[in-house]
Amino acid sequence: MNKDKLVYVKDDEGYAIRKKASEVLESETIITEEEYKKIVGHDIMLKLTGRGGKREGAGRKKVYKCRKKATFELEETDVISLKEYAKKHKISKNKAIHKAINLLTGNEN
Repeated sequence: MNKDKLVYVKDDEGYAIRKKASEVLESETIITEEEYKKIVGHDIMLKLTGRGGKREGAGRKKVYKCRKKATFELEETDVISLKEYAKKHKISKNKAIHKAINLLTGNEN
């Protein structure tokens, strides 16, 4: 099996392609890889299709500034009431507990 070397060529109209060295026509000019990338806009394509990395303003916004994890034992009926209240008002269970504590302590924040 004869493997032919691939080269970058530019035709007389200015288009660049990659093809086998044996298939290069007389009207085509062999160019370097850097010239080929410049003609086809390789750097622009990489910039436009780039992915990943941290973006400002991306992700979920923080609801609580300083959170602490704690575990409490509650009656089953209290847990069910908490879940139902949160579902009815379309808020999280944490927000429902926060509202309950504010009502008990007299803080309306």
